[in-house]
Amino acid sequence: MSPDDPTDPSAERDAALARVHGGLSVVARRGSARNRPAAGTLSHVDQTLLRMLADHPGARVVDIAEYFGFNRSTASRQTAALLDAGLIEEVPAGDDAVSRRGQPLRLSTRGRELLAAQAGAMRAVTDRRMREWTTADIERFADVLDRYNSGPEA
Repeated sequence: MSPDDPTDPSAERDAALARVHGGLSVVARRGSARNRPAAGTLSHVDQTLLRMLADHPGARVVDIAEYFGFNRSTASRQTAALLDAGLIEEVPAGDDAVSRRGQPLRLSTRGRELLAAQAGAMRAVTDRRMREWTTADIERFADVLDRYNSGPEA
């Protein structure tokens, strides 16, 4: 088989996939470690949920569970914590009637501000790490990330 064949079972492909997994793990650990010490920072889970609601205002718990592929009780528990922290809010009934699927949710002003501040801090880290990269390198990396993130779920 050719190394350009996505079904290639070679040791080279396996080694390359291991490098990808290792690299993604390092990125995730660095992001988590940077966020821990600062007061008012979001956990990775909180940031991910807030980003989803920023991109999909009016999503319900069932939509969140489906989007991330976890069960409704997990999504309910996580959104309850965000509601209690004042980072998200229920959409008033006048804006969107409550259905059998649950109450629509959206970011609160505080949630939007905290998400924006944390995204800005992470963007600054990314900018520093890529300071020596050419624009073409950054565009190639972004294209590969887009392809990775839009691929089929396993």
